[in-house]
Amino acid sequence: MMILFLAVFAWWSMLPRTPRELFLARCSSCHELRIARLCEFEPALRPAIVEVMRREHGADQVISDEEALAIRDYLKESLICP
Repeated sequence: MMILFLAVFAWWSMLPRTPRELFLARCSSCHELRIARLCEFEPALRPAIVEVMRREHGADQVISDEEALAIRDYLKESLICP
């Protein structure tokens, strides 16, 4: 029972906790992140990229509707560009 508890705790502790961590974890699971390229888009246009990735490139298998909302908000409101 203790081993199961430790395994669940280890899994839980590695989950993304912030919108930034969620963006980094989910988006990098399919491709290299190119923040500089993303920053070439106006903040208001960045959320559409998430929808294109989900609709046309299979990211809906990796990113849930709730996660997509958090990532879209992060890209529009909080992404810090170099």
